Order: sequence, then structure tokens, then C-alpha cells
Amino acid sequence: MEEQLPLQPDQEQSGPLATVIVASYRRGNTLRQCLQALEKSDSFPRLQVIVLDIANYDTTTQWDLDFPGITFLRMPRNFGATRALNIGIRSAQADLLLFLDPGVQVAPTTVSQLIARFEELAEGAVCPLLIDSAGNPVPQVRKLPERTQLWEAWQDDAGLPMSVPAVSSSPVAIDYPGRKALLIRRAFLKGMNYFDEGYGEWGGDLELAFQIRHAGRKALLLPDVKAVDHSGQEPAPNWSSSQRATLAADRLNGASHFLSKRLGFVAGTLIKLQALLVTLLRALTFQSPGYNWKLFFALIGGQKIDGSQGGV
Repeated sequence: MEEQLPLQPDQEQSGPLATVIVASYRRGNTLRQCLQALEKSDSFPRLQVIVLDIANYDTTTQWDLDFPGITFLRMPRNFGATRALNIGIRSAQADLLLFLDPGVQVAPTTVSQLIARFEELAEGAVCPLLIDSAGNPVPQVRKLPERTQLWEAWQDDAGLPMSVPAVSSSPVAIDYPGRKALLIRRAFLKGMNYFDEGYGEWGGDLELAFQIRHAGRKALLLPDVKAVDHSGQEPAPNWSSSQRATLAADRLNGASHFLSKRLGFVAGTLIKLQALLVTLLRALTFQSPGYNWKLFFALIGGQKIDGSQGGV
């Protein structure tokens, strides 16, 4: 029997045990399944669940009736994950926050186990082992990137590559847990002044991983606490060349912003200049010229996903 977190006599009156924040954009089908799984959680009556419907794309007012115990915050535009998550954090009532991807379905005991182990281990953050529907671990862990990896990531739709964690019987410290399923204290995020909105869609969780390590804490993967990740089964978005250019420019913005904060303004500026030169060369030599000209002008304009962009 897994250890459950004991309730204090007045805990139910003092507020929710944890706030679950689910940010969704073009993920309506998997989002519904994610919320249905959360409703079956043994701790659901003690949870505040906030769904951030980015660009008001996935839900309708019918969802309020279908999920009466869940709060839907519908945003008129795609503000990017960083700004959207900050809205969710500021709306949270609990000290513990669980970031959850729409493609992740928790078991009935997952959330209560995460909370109990988090309090027991007293580290920066914890996350469950993500498995597929057959019970096999899926790619979940990454290293904090160096400049070379950031240069490769901004050009790749998949961003920074993930690997399957080495499963053991004990918690495993991981450099970069992402936010597919991550439990952390709200006070820690307030202490770092929330997510840095210099990032758009890409890079906020990278900054969080760095801040956890910088504070001398650890993000721990708990092999005995599991959740099923269905995101690998979702069809890849069919982005237009203009949309792909905007997404790539946002990734470059994130990479540049991270380097500027870690290594100084010059490092962040150099990667931007290099990206501009390489993109211009590709356009002039007719390597996917339509896409690369769009990307070049998106980079010139410093485009990122923050509500000011169009089409994404």
C-alpha cells in the first residue's frame, strides 16, 4: 500500500491540497481524457484543477457542465506557454502546483502519491515515471543544454531530444524534467518571480530546470509513481510554412534568452546573428526559399509566441 498524505483536521477548510494546471492548445481530444482521469483521482475533491484553454481553441461552455469541478480559463489569443502558465499560477489557491500535459493520464492514486513523496523527500520538484499504454517507459528526461544543443534545438520542430530514464527502485535526480507532469511549490515559482516572460512558448521550463539546480535543489523522478503519456500517439500538427517559421523564431528567442541570462548578452546576441546569417544564406541559395525567407523576417522581427504573433 502506497503511503497517503495525512490530512490535518482543518485542511479541507483551509483550501485545496494542490492545484493542477493543464495548458492546452489544439489538444481537445486528449484534454478530455486527461480531465476524465483526474476526476477519478482519489484526491480530486481536495484538488483545484485549472485548464488554460490557449486561444480558446479546445473547449466550449459545455465543458463547464461536463466538468463542474474544474475551472476553465479561456484565453482569446495564443499567449504562449510561459505567459499562460503564469496566469494559471496566479489563479492557484494551493501551495503545491502540479503541471500536467493534456496527453498525460494519471492513475487514481498518482496525485496523492506525488504529494506524499514530495513532502517526504523535501526536494525542489518531483515527477512520475511516464509510461505508454503497454506499461513501457517513454522518453522523458533531458540534460541541461550547452550552446551546441541549443543551436540544434531551435532549428528542430522537436526541440531538445528526450531519452528514456534508467528505471531503478529509488528516486532519480534529473537535470531537466520539463512540465509534462511536475509537482513543485508555488512559493518556489514566486521566489523566481514566476516564469520569465522573456520566453514565449519555448524555454520557460528550461529556465525552471536551471533555477531548481541553481537553488541547490533536485528534480526527482519517482519510478514507483506512474502516469500514462498518450502524447506520442497524437497526430503531428500540420503547420504551414509561416507557422513553422513563427515556431522556429520562438525557439531561437528562447535559446537566445537562456544564453543571455546564463552567459551574458553577447552570447545571446551571437546566436541570433548566426541564425540570421545561416537563414539568409539558405534563402539566397534556394534551400526551401519560401520557408527560409519567412523565417528570416520572423527572426529580424524578434518574433516569439506571446499573443502578438498571427496564425499560431
